[in-house]
Amino acid sequence: MAETFWRFTNDLGQAYLIGLFHGDKDGHLVVHCNSRVVLIDFNVQHSKAYSFFIEEELCELKLDRQDVGFTYSCQINVDADTPKNRWRKSTEQTEKTYTQRAWWIAGGTFIFLIVLSILLRNVFFPRI
Repeated sequence: MAETFWRFTNDLGQAYLIGLFHGDKDGHLVVHCNSRVVLIDFNVQHSKAYSFFIEEELCELKLDRQDVGFTYSCQINVDADTPKNRWRKSTEQTEKTYTQRAWWIAGGTFIFLIVLSILLRNVFFPRI
């Protein structure tokens, strides 16, 4: 029997333990999160993908059939159209806008200081 675990921590620091049990002979699959069953499937003998939510995060569990057994992966899908991902994308865009604005302000300040220093130099130390 294959047994695999993944740890997921949300934005507030709460930990979730995702576990998978997959029978070698019968192919029965059980997925649990913090000891609560979230998915059951029977006779899984080929590659397959499953989706389930942990709070507002969409988790994607993939079973890939190999020559000898299976490989398992579990990841948070940050590309799917979910409320959390829409919020995440709007936050990233806002941060990008603020970063660009900060660079423009820093560059403008730098150019202003150069022009001011040239003007002050010409006022206090004129060329004769």
